[in-house]
Amino acid sequence: MNDRSTAITAPLGRWSSRIALFSACLMIVDVGLHRLTSFPTPVALNLFFVSAAGAGLAILIALIAFAQIWRRGYKGAGSATVGILLPVLVLAWPLTFLPAYLGQPPLNDITTDWAAPPRFVELAKFRTTGMNPTTYPADRFPPEQKKAHPDLRTFTIDRSLEETFELVEEAVRKLKWRVAVAEPPVGRSAKSGRLEATDQTLVVGFTDDIVVRVEGNASRSRVDVRSASRYGTHDLGQNAARVRRFLTELQTRVDSTSPAAVAGRRSHRAGALVKRLKERDQKKAESRKKLDRAQSSAQRGRGQKETQR
Repeated sequence: MNDRSTAITAPLGRWSSRIALFSACLMIVDVGLHRLTSFPTPVALNLFFVSAAGAGLAILIALIAFAQIWRRGYKGAGSATVGILLPVLVLAWPLTFLPAYLGQPPLNDITTDWAAPPRFVELAKFRTTGMNPTTYPADRFPPEQKKAHPDLRTFTIDRSLEETFELVEEAVRKLKWRVAVAEPPVGRSAKSGRLEATDQTLVVGFTDDIVVRVEGNASRSRVDVRSASRYGTHDLGQNAARVRRFLTELQTRVDSTSPAAVAGRRSHRAGALVKRLKERDQKKAESRKKLDRAQSSAQRGRGQKETQR
């Protein structure tokens, strides 16, 4: 029987908890700096992989420490437990993206027009060395996108070119994208409008570029959108989800400005105006009655004074 007071503490148990704590702090600081500041994305990715590797190393050392504790009766089971649980908590969030990574094709550029996708002009100036190119890989991505996201197609509506571009701007403002440039169709000879913007992923804050192209005439328009990641070969479905949110928001804007909706709003405004006019007339009538009562009271008062005199 081992004496617990004189038992040796397993050194690997302490080291596992220390490495686990360091890896967790490194990942939290790394994500926070990248999300809230202009911390470089390549450096943030390298630190992320270092922290993930540290978490895996902490788990491995903790398992060896448990083996020593079991065979030799060492102390330090609490430290070894921390060396396992803390890395598991740290790696639990990245592992939630594993189904998306395995279940979706490696795409980082999504568009609704595979034949002639909208081009980046203003945002292309921000694509530096080490980032993904702005040229759409038309030879590889369309077949994969058709299989994974067949619902992402050109958005066509029976509206004028100018009105459609205004709806696009409203949808972009609703989604809180950062607009880099907006070129509305101007003049009778205008054939298209273009809007470029950026958006960030929710937690880590990866910056993605978006371009929206509006083409059409005085009665019918078509809207194409493209969302592309600046870094990485796999976007985990983020660009496709962003395009869907935009198309859904644009459809909401179109439905809210349909002729029936506009007529309903006009009827509501007309009813409210009639109600306000009636209330105003009623107030005027009441004020006239009060004025008449006051005048009649004053006349009676003067008549009584004359009678007394």
